[in-house]
Amino acid sequence: MDIEVLQRILDRREKPTNLSFELLKNITENFSDDREIGHGGFATVYKGVLPNGDVAVKRIRNGYTINETFFYREVDSLLNIEHKNVVRFLGFCASTDQTAVPIKGSKQHIYAEVRERLLCFEYISNGSLKKYITDELRGLEWNTRYKIIRGICEGLHHLHNEKQIYHMDLKPDNILLDNDMVPKITDFGLSRLDEKSKTMSEERHGSLGYCAPEYLHQGKMSFKSDMYSLGVIIIELVTGQKAVPNNNNNVLRRWRHIWKKTGNETPLVYQQVAKCLQIGLLCQEVDPSK
Repeated sequence: MDIEVLQRILDRREKPTNLSFELLKNITENFSDDREIGHGGFATVYKGVLPNGDVAVKRIRNGYTINETFFYREVDSLLNIEHKNVVRFLGFCASTDQTAVPIKGSKQHIYAEVRERLLCFEYISNGSLKKYITDELRGLEWNTRYKIIRGICEGLHHLHNEKQIYHMDLKPDNILLDNDMVPKITDFGLSRLDEKSKTMSEERHGSLGYCAPEYLHQGKMSFKSDMYSLGVIIIELVTGQKAVPNNNNNVLRRWRHIWKKTGNETPLVYQQVAKCLQIGLLCQEVDPSK
């Protein structure tokens, strides 16, 4: 049975594979609104329930025309990714069916092609990083923030250096946290396999505030654009704001105030905050060659 295959994939007993549309339809209760857990510009994400756990099913909207070559290239890249800081890919569905549509005022029908394109991932229950980002005085303690920063860096390093994939829409919404607050990069709907440096001239998909200037204004796509986005996220995790801090010493002072109250003040945590600030600022160099 299809559902048993997906269960074995979820348990890591089988590799990701092609999944039937009927299976994904059944485990999401026919893509019901109650199962919707997120949506973006071109897809809606649903929670799928299995006897041995839950999965996330991304369904590309019918009105969104997606290039078949691009879709299968994305699937091919996802099949080759396995890293603790990247959301695990479980399978895909690419089905095409014919449906009869009655012609108004006639007994005749026209036959339309219905295409379904879906991706299936592990389900991460703790939500996205976006809901956890606050200033230094509230929210996550420093050790957790530092753990998240390291995890994002390791996941992105794996994508760039091991798989030659860039994300192009890296932001807190696309970083999920598991129950142990381990970050997992997700949403590769706009990732590209590296073919030197590409330009996407028609539409800028990256989110404002996290988007590199050369991508926002010129549409130039490269690994360096992801590094800019990473820098914004690091600064936001350290300070609670996307804006570059006016004075790094003020940031350190605020953290020192917290550490003194909690008894967590050590030379190591000072070094970590200072280093993260330095890296975050370097990543946001306007000149991508730097």
